[in-house]
This record gives sequence, C-alpha cells and structure tokens, in this order.
Amino acid sequence: MPLDPLRLGSNSTRTTHPYYIARWNDLLVELGINGRIENPYWNKTKGEMTAECASTDLLKRLAPLALSCAHSANARHLGVKGRGIEQCGYCLPCLIRRAALDAAWGRGHDSTPYSVPDLRAHPLVTRESNGQQVRSFQVAIERLRVRPELATLLIHKPGPLTDESARLDQLAAVYRRGLDEVAQLIDGVETRPG
Repeated sequence: MPLDPLRLGSNSTRTTHPYYIARWNDLLVELGINGRIENPYWNKTKGEMTAECASTDLLKRLAPLALSCAHSANARHLGVKGRGIEQCGYCLPCLIRRAALDAAWGRGHDSTPYSVPDLRAHPLVTRESNGQQVRSFQVAIERLRVRPELATLLIHKPGPLTDESARLDQLAAVYRRGLDEVAQLIDGVETRPG
C-alpha cells in the first residue's frame, strides 16, 4: 500500500497486485492461451514467506547476495571501491526486506550489508532520504494503530480490487501483518525534521 501521497506510479510496484494479475489472465484468454497466472503468496507477508521457506540455510546464504534496494547504485556512483551489492538499509524496499528477515529469523540474524546498518544509532532526519521512508512507515503504523478499521479501506489505494471481493478481509489482514513486521523493525527508531 502507498504509505503516503508520494508513493505513486513508478515509486510503488504493483506487479503482484490482484488487479494486475487478473488483467494478465484476461489477456491470456483473449490470446487463446490455455493457462492462468496465480500468486500462491497472495495472503502472505514477506516475513511469513521467508519463515516458511523450505531451504532456510540456502536462503540465509543467498539473501546477502540478493538486491532489493532502490538506492543500490549509490556506492558505485560515489566511486566507493570494494563494495559489491550493498543495500542502503532505509529505502522502502530495504525496510520491508529487513522487516521480513527479522520477522522470520529474529533480529540480528540478517547478514546483509547495509549502508545504514543500525537505524537506531542516531535520529534519522525526515528531510533526508535516510529518514523519509522510516517516517512514512511510522505515520502509517500509527494511523492503523489508532484506527485499525482503516485497513479495509487502505487496501484499495494501489488499485481496484473488484476481482477480489471474497478475499478483502484476508487482504486487509496481510496489510496489517506486513505493517506489524515493519513496526517491529523500526520500534525505537527516532526521526526528526531537518
């Protein structure tokens, strides 16, 4: 779900959104292709998928080599030598990744190198990139804590769910659980205006 009005268009992926998948299935029918695309993880958070992985040892070895970061090119552009794949640790994909790995394996068991390894080391400035997404999550988490019923409305923000009327409660529950994972990650992280 978009955390704030800035997370629109290319800032938020929708390739696993139920509407997108339903339209692909419509296209397959129109093209006469006998097949169907389904997302077997539609009702799982990333942390839940990670926890249920059948090859946990392999995933733990490969996770540090996988790239999630929206800012991964920064080290290359800044001419930092010796850095391979490195996540920033504070963009939206990094925060979700960190939250998922912490939820699945416990805090401190993610061996991924992050440019900002400890989000609690010092206050994050909300006018700088390392504090913007954390603050957006803090606002979204608090909004849902105060009004949990909003989850059933907020799940409609990224796109229509007309094909999913029978699963709306379950989709809202995934949204809540996903935010709970991030809430655990950023608990105690201090943000402040610049």
